[in-house]
Order: sequence, then structure tokens, then C-alpha cells
Amino acid sequence: MNELLTVDELSKLLKISRSKAYSLTKEKKFPLIRIGKCIRIKKQELFKYLNI
Repeated sequence: MNELLTVDELSKLLKISRSKAYSLTKEKKFPLIRIGKCIRIKKQELFKYLNI
């Protein structure tokens, strides 16, 4: 199952500030999904992006 994260969950997972998490989502190749105005991040794709 492919878990979706919110930006708040992303910031807690990576132990970064909320504003830094939003900055990450603005990078070109960052794996995110937009649902209307909501941003969701596929956890599995995030780990691939971070090479973990």
C-alpha cells in the first residue's frame, strides 16, 4: 500500500520545519500529488527521492 503524507507529517518524519517542508515541495522533481489545493506526498516515492 502506498501511504500518503501531509506536509505536516513530512516535516515531522524528516525532522525539519514546516516552512522547509513546503520549500521542498516546490522543487521540480519532488514527488507530490495535488488534490485541489491539498498537497500529498507518496511515502514510497519520497524515500526513492531521498535515496533511502
